[in-house]
Amino acid sequence: MMLLRFIFIIYVSTTIFKIISGIISGNNALFSDGVDSLKNLMTLFLSAFFFNLSQEEADKTHHWGHKKYDAFGSLIISVFQIFISGITATYVILNFKRAPEEVSLKYSVASLVMMTIIIILFALYIRDKKSSAMRSEFFHEAIDLLQTFFVVVSTYLSLKFLPEINSIFSLIICALLFLNGAVGIFRVEKFLVDRAPSQELISKIKELVLEEKSDISVREIKTSFSSERTIRLELTIQIDGNFSLQEAHNIAHQIEQNLKQKLKEINLEVENCSIHFEPKGAHMTEIVRK
Repeated sequence: MMLLRFIFIIYVSTTIFKIISGIISGNNALFSDGVDSLKNLMTLFLSAFFFNLSQEEADKTHHWGHKKYDAFGSLIISVFQIFISGITATYVILNFKRAPEEVSLKYSVASLVMMTIIIILFALYIRDKKSSAMRSEFFHEAIDLLQTFFVVVSTYLSLKFLPEINSIFSLIICALLFLNGAVGIFRVEKFLVDRAPSQELISKIKELVLEEKSDISVREIKTSFSSERTIRLELTIQIDGNFSLQEAHNIAHQIEQNLKQKLKEINLEVENCSIHFEPKGAHMTEIVRK
């Protein structure tokens, strides 16, 4: 835990160093890289915070649990990325023809060294960890290291050849930030509004239900994503009126187990499955009465 705190302190220091040195030396690419590192820091801690929150058990005010907080955290991060990409791009455009100073190359190299130290320490930290999330974050930071390397390259090329190369690379970073944020919003939006799966998947679910019993019919299927790979199901099934309560219970259990097994084969987890029974024709009788 001490190592992780030490990594965080170095990362914060590196981010501040990138942003300030980028501004004072006129290095737009280094400034943009620092802003991107700021995003990475926010991603790391917001992801951890909302992930822990999403793991809390269901309670009286959250009957389905707290899984949506994970998607909500991703939404905040994505909006933040789009916001800072716009601010950074505006700054770069206003200073597009500003050539980086000679000292900015030293600042860029220093940032690269600091990022390398962070990656080495991070690799030592996750070496004996079995967390896929932490490993994913490691590769995320490794990309940041690669980006800082290209900042060094663009700074050198700007000093030796064309000054605008530095600003062009900075705008590329801004575009990637914007794209990453837009994709993030697109991915989480359907989990926040309880959007139903595709009609093809709903038809597949109906087929799986009817696999168990040929003498039943599906009147209604309600389903929504609760995360990227988990769904909730609420089924209304019509059966013959002569089925006993125990027989209906057994059918419900068979259907639920079959759905969980078959949907797991296509990488979908059934988070909650509610099955309601009614006698065949009961729904039509209610409509006629109305």
